[in-house]
Amino acid sequence: MSGGVAYGPPFPAGLTHDPDKQRYHGTDSYFLEAYEQLSALVPDPVRFAYGHAMLLMKPDAVASRSIGRIIGWLQDEGLRIVATGRLRMRREAVRAIWRYQLNRATPQRCLLADALCGQCDSLVFLLRPAGPVDVPATVALSVGKGPADPARRRPGQLRTRLGDFGFLLNLVHASDEPADLVRELGILLAYSDRRALIRQALADTDRSDDAAALAVALYAEHPPHDLEFAASARRLARAVAQLLATAALPEQVRRALDDGLASVTGEPASWRPVVELVWSADLPLTGWDLVVVGSHALPLTRPQYGQLLAGADPGRWRALAAVAGS
Repeated sequence: MSGGVAYGPPFPAGLTHDPDKQRYHGTDSYFLEAYEQLSALVPDPVRFAYGHAMLLMKPDAVASRSIGRIIGWLQDEGLRIVATGRLRMRREAVRAIWRYQLNRATPQRCLLADALCGQCDSLVFLLRPAGPVDVPATVALSVGKGPADPARRRPGQLRTRLGDFGFLLNLVHASDEPADLVRELGILLAYSDRRALIRQALADTDRSDDAAALAVALYAEHPPHDLEFAASARRLARAVAQLLATAALPEQVRRALDDGLASVTGEPASWRPVVELVWSADLPLTGWDLVVVGSHALPLTRPQYGQLLAGADPGRWRALAAVAGS
């Protein structure tokens, strides 16, 4: 028997120059489905993906009332909103979007991400730079938004402007490269919703007013909530005390919860036993305060493991493009 077995079509040139990403995405059903649909809707799908960026505003951006500031930052950076949509991120979407990063995540971080994304709908914007760029719009935006780690952010980046709420509560997500934009459209949106978003973008009209209207609608449905640890810890302590006073709990759970509450201090890590008990005992405490406290109290990353795919970097994009073109 001669010849190798192909597990997918040839990877479209220009969506990424990273050979690892080509290998992973080239057999990814989300990417393949979305790319085939994009190819049917636009004459040049690679050019479309190169010239657009995607920004996802997660529920923490809704709770903190940050969407207006996000829109303002995009306008300051010369990024036009050309398509808008509203969606609910389920557990499966959370795992798929961050598939190549969650190998380094703790199980607690995965549970917190599920709880965070389930608080309310998210918003998605497709963006176009107002002027020419020498790297894909996705790469420029991913760097401009800033990293998840607050210690690594720089002045002028979007997450710097929005505030420091810790590693997990970073409010926004952006696709790293054109290949990621295609794949993530496949994850986040069903066929008809994806078609509608792409057609909006093809009209190339400014939809900032639509974006603001979506934010107003979400704000009307979901009250604001601060994302500060100290305030959330105080509210969570009151909720736990009320649960102890009013709920019929198994004695073992009651003792553990009482002991855990008695042991908490101003140190975030002291809350870890309480948060983990809430999950293990399936206690009815599921709101923002648990998410905020848990994001500070629990271990989030397993640094001993390597990252499967590199993040966005203009220098790396240019270097790999030069190698690909040589």
